[in-house]
Amino acid sequence: MLKGKNALITGAKQGIGKSIAIKLASQGCNIGVNDIIKDEFAHETIKMLEKYNVNVSWHKADISSKTETDKMIDNFIDKHGAIDILVNNAVSSIKKPFLDITEKDWEFEVGNALKGYLFCSQKVANEMIKRKTKGRIISISSIHSLVAADNNTVYGICKAGINRMTMSMAKELGKYNIICNAIAPGYIDSRPLREDKEYLRAGEGYADEAKTHIPIGIGGVPDNISDLAAALCSSVGNYINGQTITVDGGLLTRFPIPDLEQS
Repeated sequence: MLKGKNALITGAKQGIGKSIAIKLASQGCNIGVNDIIKDEFAHETIKMLEKYNVNVSWHKADISSKTETDKMIDNFIDKHGAIDILVNNAVSSIKKPFLDITEKDWEFEVGNALKGYLFCSQKVANEMIKRKTKGRIISISSIHSLVAADNNTVYGICKAGINRMTMSMAKELGKYNIICNAIAPGYIDSRPLREDKEYLRAGEGYADEAKTHIPIGIGGVPDNISDLAAALCSSVGNYINGQTITVDGGLLTRFPIPDLEQS
């Protein structure tokens, strides 16, 4: 579906980012892999992508730094000639109670989980406009943008910001044929697992308590997100714009209600 397209995925060495990179590559898309460190997971992901006979490039950058992300995107275009797809996925989270959040915590998390998404999107959109590219920008949000949980106030704020940013981007960039959407995953088991341990993914021991609140009774896997990302990048997504699409197995349908109302 995406033969000859060029996609840059941030935070792509493992987890959801890796799954999206592999899914797009399987559809013929050339891939730029970004992360903050090129370790064994990054090398493994790059090897897996190269098996699809697409062009693969590595881009080290701290998403919270506009200087680094501008350089990353310029480097990507130098290697691939153009950019058709951006997937904002990279994130680092600090889990703390509301009363313990420091200014340093705030600046760190907002920097990589919201600021980075905005300035990567802005730079890529300008490049798409310059080349008259009918592009796609996808940002990974979370169900925590819609509901509150303990110890993730700043994370939730950032993810809610992504939803709102996506709406503004869709409104302003639509006239340039740039389509922008967000995906809000629920409980997705994105742990780094060796191939011989892959059978453990989303199985017993992962989010067992949460599964009791999910109507279909199972945890999600990264492919649940990458399947939707690939669809949004293809002709399937031609008329889907400005949306935050929840992928959670129905978790948000099971919010707690008082016993009296239940009866």
